[in-house]
Amino acid sequence: MADTEPPSAPREEVDRSPEDTSSPVPEEEDSDDDGDADTASGQAPEDAENAGDTEDTSSPVPEAAREDTDAAIPAISTPVLNVPHDDDAPRSSEHMFDHRLPIESRPRTDSQSTAATTATTATRPSTRSSLVFVVTALETIAASKDARKNKKLGDSTNAALAAIKNEGDPARINPEILFEPLQLASEVPNVPVSITALDCIGKLISYSYFSVPSEPRADSTEAPPLIERAIDTICDCFQGEATAPEVQLQIVKSLLAAILNDKIVVHGAGLLKAVRLTYNIFLLSKSSANQQVAQGALTQMVGTVFERVKARLAAKEARLNLSPSSLDERNQSVESVQQEEDHADGAPDAKVNHEDEEDDQDTEPAEPSDKAVEQHTGPKITLQSFENNMSFNDDRIHDNAPTLVTRIKGKAGSRHVSGRDPSPQVHTEEEEEDEIFVKDAYLVFRAMCRLSTKSLSVDHAHDVRSQGMRSKLLSLHMIHTILFNNIAVFVSPFATIRSGSDEPTSFIQAVKPYLCLSLSRNGASSVRQVFEVACEVFWQMLKYLRISLKKEVEVFLKEIYLATLDKRSAPAFQKQYTLTIFGRLAADPRALVEIYLNYDCDRTALDNMFQRVVEHLSRISSNPVTITAMQQQAYQDLREKQARQMDWQSRGTLPPSLTTVSMNASHDADHGYPQEYAMKQESLEALVGILRSLVNWAQQPLPENSKLNNTDLRPSLDDLRVSIDTRTVSESPMIGADSGTVTPLAEDDYSQLEKAKQRKTALTNANRLFNYKPKRGLKTLIAEGFIPSNSPEDIARFLLDNDQLDKIALGEFLGEGDPESIAIMHAFVDLMDFTKTRFTDALRRFLQSFRLPGEAQKIDRFMLKFAERYITGNPNAYANADTAYVLSYSVIMLNVDQHSKKMKGPRMTPADFIKNNRGINDNADLPDEYLQGIYEEISQNEIVLNTEQEAAADKGLLNQQPAGGLSSIGQVLTGGARDLQREAIVQASEAMANKTEQLYKQLLRAQRRTTAALPVSKFIPASSSKHAGPMFEVTWMPILTALSGQAQDHNIEIVRLCIEGIKLAIRISCLFDLDSSRQAFVAFLARCTNLYNVSEMTVRNMEALKALLEIAQTEGNLLRESWREVLTCVSQLDRFQLISAGIDERAVPDVFKSNAGTPQSRKNLNVPANRRRPTSQASTMTFHSDVAEESRSTDVVRGVDRIFTNSANLSGEAIVDFVKALVQVSWQEIQSSGQSESPRTYSLQKLVEISGYNMTRVRFEWTNIWQVLGAHFNEVGCHTNTNVVYFALNSLRQLSMKFMEIEELPGFKFQKDFLKPFEHIINNTNVVSVKDMVLRCLIQMIQARGENIRSGWKTMFGVFTVAAREPYEGIVNLAFENVTQVYNTRFGVVISQGAFADLIVCLTEFSKNFKFQKKSLQAIELLKSSVPKMLRTPECSLSARAGYLKDTDKGSSIPKQPSRQTQEEQFWFPVLFAFHDVLMTGEDLEVRSRALSYLFDTLISYGGDFPREFWDMLWRQLLYPIFMVLKSKSEMTKVLNHEELSVWLSTTMIQALRNMIKLFTHFFESLEYMLDRFLDLLALCICQENDTLARIGSNCLQQLVLQNVQKFQPDHWSQIVKAFVDLFQRTEATALFSAATSGSSSHHTSVNGSGNPPELTTPPTEGPPGELSLQTVTEEPKLDNALGINGLSNPRRPSLVTSDSVSVGGGEQRMPSPLPKRQTQELEDYRPESQDLQQPPIVVTAARRRFFNQIITKCVLQLLMIETVQELFTNEAVYEKIPSGELLRLMAVLKKSYHFAKRFNANRDLRSRLFREGFMKQPPNLLKQESGSASVYVSILFRMYHDTSNDRAASRADTEAALIPLCEDIIASYIELDEETQQRNIVTWRPVVVTVLDGYTGLPTNDFEKNVDIFAPLVVGLLGTEMATDVQRSVQTLVMRIFETKMGTSRDGVRMMEPGSRSPRGSFVGSPVQRRASKSGR
Repeated sequence: MADTEPPSAPREEVDRSPEDTSSPVPEEEDSDDDGDADTASGQAPEDAENAGDTEDTSSPVPEAAREDTDAAIPAISTPVLNVPHDDDAPRSSEHMFDHRLPIESRPRTDSQSTAATTATTATRPSTRSSLVFVVTALETIAASKDARKNKKLGDSTNAALAAIKNEGDPARINPEILFEPLQLASEVPNVPVSITALDCIGKLISYSYFSVPSEPRADSTEAPPLIERAIDTICDCFQGEATAPEVQLQIVKSLLAAILNDKIVVHGAGLLKAVRLTYNIFLLSKSSANQQVAQGALTQMVGTVFERVKARLAAKEARLNLSPSSLDERNQSVESVQQEEDHADGAPDAKVNHEDEEDDQDTEPAEPSDKAVEQHTGPKITLQSFENNMSFNDDRIHDNAPTLVTRIKGKAGSRHVSGRDPSPQVHTEEEEEDEIFVKDAYLVFRAMCRLSTKSLSVDHAHDVRSQGMRSKLLSLHMIHTILFNNIAVFVSPFATIRSGSDEPTSFIQAVKPYLCLSLSRNGASSVRQVFEVACEVFWQMLKYLRISLKKEVEVFLKEIYLATLDKRSAPAFQKQYTLTIFGRLAADPRALVEIYLNYDCDRTALDNMFQRVVEHLSRISSNPVTITAMQQQAYQDLREKQARQMDWQSRGTLPPSLTTVSMNASHDADHGYPQEYAMKQESLEALVGILRSLVNWAQQPLPENSKLNNTDLRPSLDDLRVSIDTRTVSESPMIGADSGTVTPLAEDDYSQLEKAKQRKTALTNANRLFNYKPKRGLKTLIAEGFIPSNSPEDIARFLLDNDQLDKIALGEFLGEGDPESIAIMHAFVDLMDFTKTRFTDALRRFLQSFRLPGEAQKIDRFMLKFAERYITGNPNAYANADTAYVLSYSVIMLNVDQHSKKMKGPRMTPADFIKNNRGINDNADLPDEYLQGIYEEISQNEIVLNTEQEAAADKGLLNQQPAGGLSSIGQVLTGGARDLQREAIVQASEAMANKTEQLYKQLLRAQRRTTAALPVSKFIPASSSKHAGPMFEVTWMPILTALSGQAQDHNIEIVRLCIEGIKLAIRISCLFDLDSSRQAFVAFLARCTNLYNVSEMTVRNMEALKALLEIAQTEGNLLRESWREVLTCVSQLDRFQLISAGIDERAVPDVFKSNAGTPQSRKNLNVPANRRRPTSQASTMTFHSDVAEESRSTDVVRGVDRIFTNSANLSGEAIVDFVKALVQVSWQEIQSSGQSESPRTYSLQKLVEISGYNMTRVRFEWTNIWQVLGAHFNEVGCHTNTNVVYFALNSLRQLSMKFMEIEELPGFKFQKDFLKPFEHIINNTNVVSVKDMVLRCLIQMIQARGENIRSGWKTMFGVFTVAAREPYEGIVNLAFENVTQVYNTRFGVVISQGAFADLIVCLTEFSKNFKFQKKSLQAIELLKSSVPKMLRTPECSLSARAGYLKDTDKGSSIPKQPSRQTQEEQFWFPVLFAFHDVLMTGEDLEVRSRALSYLFDTLISYGGDFPREFWDMLWRQLLYPIFMVLKSKSEMTKVLNHEELSVWLSTTMIQALRNMIKLFTHFFESLEYMLDRFLDLLALCICQENDTLARIGSNCLQQLVLQNVQKFQPDHWSQIVKAFVDLFQRTEATALFSAATSGSSSHHTSVNGSGNPPELTTPPTEGPPGELSLQTVTEEPKLDNALGINGLSNPRRPSLVTSDSVSVGGGEQRMPSPLPKRQTQELEDYRPESQDLQQPPIVVTAARRRFFNQIITKCVLQLLMIETVQELFTNEAVYEKIPSGELLRLMAVLKKSYHFAKRFNANRDLRSRLFREGFMKQPPNLLKQESGSASVYVSILFRMYHDTSNDRAASRADTEAALIPLCEDIIASYIELDEETQQRNIVTWRPVVVTVLDGYTGLPTNDFEKNVDIFAPLVVGLLGTEMATDVQRSVQTLVMRIFETKMGTSRDGVRMMEPGSRSPRGSFVGSPVQRRASKSGR
């Protein structure tokens, strides 16, 4: 190339001569087949190259690299290099770097071709010697033949030499003069001359000689700077591989000198040209040495470019930190491209590609630190996205950017840019200059990425020495080296770059698309070297760039690395290297936590990455691999060797040599062990590494302020470098608005993230449920809010977008025929847009979204909807939707026909297919070619679900996750299995890539149209240490699986590693209190000890045992339930030690094998089922002596001891867990000992020991411990083996003695608690000797520690109370003796400790001991004497008040126990209750009667002081309950049998009732408020069937009234009358009217005015609520209906009735009829209703007899009530005191009773029916009730009428109104009686009539005259009857009076009859009701 030509030649040079046509240099053209390509790739069309030209793959000259290929172009080209020179030489490959090479020409004017230099006055070295080499070089050139041949060269050389001579110093002359000869010389073919010239140019550059500006040219265009021309000159010397090796070497040296010169820094095109040429020399040179040098030089150049950027960034940071004002400025200017604000404001930016906005969002350049990265809002990305996505628009960053030159100085350098307008924003010069450096780095990095993405031809791909492969490897290694050494540039917020717009973009955002594309193309390579370096690049991304590349990292992880492990066919090296990367990840706690936070906790993530990684590691680690010891050793040796070597991966300075010589074909060296084994071990190490990291993370001290304290930006702990030159940013800026990003920061908010994780888990579970039961799953999804509502549209959108749903379940669900499913299916299809889509593509897309179900109707519904939707989008496609419908069906059938394995017979041909579709387009045909095309497409490419294809590809892998249609590219690219041909693999990969890309583009278009902003997820940097818990919780199961598998290995190192893992797992479980995992790991470790099978214990089991002991030490506070496993092992270890010391195995039972016969009350630890049982029980056990010895070693023994001694240091909670576990183990030991004479009590002894160690603990902790210990002693103390019990009691006694030494403060009850087991044991044991031992233990304690006993007294009395019930005389006597002694000597202490009540209870039990009456009587006397003793004891608060003591007397100095009870409750109640208890439940009559009398004696003696509340309590709890028997027999029958009950009722009960009346009278003032209660009680007695009781009750009622008559006030009388009213109501036998079974309703109507016969359970309207029956006993006030009156069935005691009554519940029992019931209409029903039919005799059932008896009882009781009223209210005192109103109220009741009886007596029909039905032996009547009530009524009212006292006179009118009508009624009724048939009635009524007549006669004159008209007719009527003498006398007197008043007749001289001649039958008034119990008189 001539020097006049601009260095960046235009592309016309590609016009080739004919011989060039075979040259593999392809033409560049825009080849993107997609209209969106420009936007999709973010590059101008010139970038893309078409590799379609024919090529000669054998050509040795590769093209350097294609910048960017469109994956849609499947053709493959070999990379070749264009070298600029003559036509016959290969062409320059600038375009491989040149991103923006214009097609026409590139002029050097305007801002596009700017030459900038430093200051014009260059300060260069001025010593002559410094440039003396120039003279030498020029002389050598001048002397060469070439100078002589080439005139121009000779002349210019001589001119230069002359100039030097004149000037004296070469540094002072015009550089152009010097440069020209050197340039010409470098072009000569003579190698030495050329080398000399190049060497000289290189040295001049080193001396910064070419820094002066170029001379202006004649045409006024500015020439390129000299430095650029110098570099061009050097580059032009390379003529491809034909160039001499020496020249190649010199070119590299000179270029390196140019680039490394720090005084003049070359930028832009010059820099790129140098890099490009060095790269080409590496590729094309035949000399290995040169290749190596070129590789080294390239590494250095690139390294230097980035080092300079780092230095500038450090300076910039320092500058910005010094100037706060600039920070604000930068806030405005430095923004990321395409922030989320753009979305918010909708700001359009044509230059930025929106297709994949997520990349634009990830603009966070800094390290993983406490800030976050915004997530995309747009379609999800897959590997394919990297092909299409350019988020950074670098239109104006060209590879041919001018060769700018800057000089690095002490002060800020100046730079001149000609022709460029200043940008609208003002940037400082330093910033402008910084940007130039960053741009260089960008260009170099971009070039490397592009080079690495070139496709290789198949043969190149297989040959690692091929130039294509070496090019790929070098570029990838360069990427890795750059990332490894210069990560600071990528993460610094100050590294920004501008393009097009003036918006700065962070460096990482700019390079991201290229980096990701490079990795996506190479990440799954099947070439080992490529795969390895790609893995390393990915590791750098994962480790340092994960914040900025959140979504990208996720895609690579899922689609390449995890997919590789998933693939069964993936080559072993891929899997192994992937595991290496995971191993490194495992060692980086922050990276692990952030992966968990950002993927596992993010619902938008593709998968739970952390969980997946662990599951894969676990799966690989658990794979069974058979391996020999030698192979294991070989693996160990190799690992050690590798550990010592530093490889390029970890060194990072230089990539490995890629010269053709050093490249070896990729083959697996046979390492002497199976690859699977290595993978297995690496997985295990990685898992343990993860656990280690989690523990480290969990235990990290939290920073003071995680927001501001950001010093540890490096996430990795294994590689903390601090210097800026290496790879880290030492002092990162504070995170915030000034960090160069405006990405929203997400805080590491633990609770929020936990919620997010739970939400995600809930979604996963709901999806799983949907896959299993779609309808139920859908309900859950809506309920949990994952689907916003139950509208079909919302549901359909969720179903369409959710990849986790099973396509089969989805198809079945959408295909359902119910309206709801159809609506959802329609909405589902409506969400798909088929506009402008080919029919088969549309159908494919449609069928990708679900699995078509097999049922015809379902398919039909789907196809109808699909056809409708397709035609909506493409109205012109077919004539109508029917066509689409039929065609879709047809295509599906074709698909099945062509591809189903089940199809037998010939397949469909194209002709058949066309024939099948004749006339479907509205009776027209579709074109044959069209159908033929469909046929071919379907037959070649089956319509099949991607997920099913992938599952098939990963054949047999269990963990295959159903992935979306686009996720398969990574899996396809992973390379195939070894045994397939490579070509096939590569072709398959490419085909799949192309197909995926097409699908992806379709998806992008669809999503671009329907972009709904997804929820924004940010990158969350980890800070909280709490995450380790949830992380472990989701992965502990796979970890356990892996560790448990490998822990069984014979290699002790592996076992140790597993045990370390288990210890770490337990640590995390404990730290975060994860129960299930902790228990699982501890239980597994316990199993590893093999202590359940000691004969087979080996060294590895001892390792596990030591680990277990260590865990007990370190994690003691957090082990919780897992202590059980630890302590079981300790117990088993003790057994092992005993056996190995020579003790017979049978004497030391195994806790894992409880002896048969003893019930196993607690679950044992899970012991592996296949453990060997010892074949014989003899003690011939064998075990490894070394193991036995180690088990007894001091280390182990001390370890065990420390567990127990350290229990004192455990926390309050932990000690309780520890004790619980020890108790469980102790119980297991005891159970396993059976009835052995020397049972195993190792753990029981330890319990006593640790109690000693923990004695000093605070009281409340001890209380918790004792709850557990006490319960255990209870259990052990009741064991069947007495040896165990004695040991337990002895231990308990020792412990108690220790506790007693500690003084107990008042108010505490610890003594009471720890003595409880004694009470429990004596209560529950049946062995007399044990009971005796318990008593003796206590007696010893009382003797030894009596002074210290406080709350313990309560429990001690509890024990004596139990002893008091015993049937063994020795025990009862021993106990009574001691209680008496305590009573006599320590009574005061007992009272002060609040144990008085317990003492009394104890004495009560002695009193009730039926077997030893002597003791019972002694005890009841002691009880009686306790009252005065209590009142004399100073400790009793009643003593002072009782007057026995002065206030000055003090009791013992022992402080009192506080009490919440009142004094009465504390002291009186226990004693009184004791008497009550004995009285109610004592069996001995003598004891009982004493108790009764003592109870009431005490009450009467001391009750005067009782407050009202206490009386209430006594009534409620002591007095009323005595009579509960009357209410409910069942209460008493629990205590007494039938005979005893009768005795009790007739003795105790009656006595008690009398005492009650006495008590009421004695304390009337205190108890008068209880009058109603006493009346209720008496009513209860009166309403009994027992005649005696009823009479006693009535008698007591009279006594109550009579004894207190003077004290009653009006309200008392009201209560008394109310009681009588109630009694009358309750004893009214209303059931009489409904008792007969037959009869018309008219009879019933007459009873109570209702047309329906009342059911027995329904009270009639007049009566009180309970009219059913007395239920033999049940009567009580109607307010309390518990007595069974309303039909509640309680068995009652018989008195009048012979058999127990039952409640009569309804009509069935009321009307038992021998006739069949009439229930159905269908049967004949002709029986006449007539009453006259002869009726058979009626059988009276037992139930019916009881019912009748109850009615009779009521009648009798009603008579008793009438009698009581008569006796009581005719008493003078009572009559005087009762108010008139109340008396009249009482009379109304009598009147009602009279009317009731009269009505019944009048109903003959009813009476005869009752008689017929067996109610009584003669027809029933209520004559006595009728006459009796009338008699009392009349006599009392007449008395009131005649009474003149004020009260009576006031109520005279009422009295008269009540009296006269009834008198009239009585006389009228009497007149009606028939003298022949009703003689008995006449006799009964006669006295009443006499009373009425006499009373009437005695009326005062006025009243008499007023009523004479009423009585005169009655008298006349009486005269018409046969009158007895007494009636005659009364009539005579009355007539006389009438005559006197009306006629004035005088009485004088009239002979009146004498009163004495009355009938011998006395009036009712004077005689009680006769023969109450007989029924004959009725």
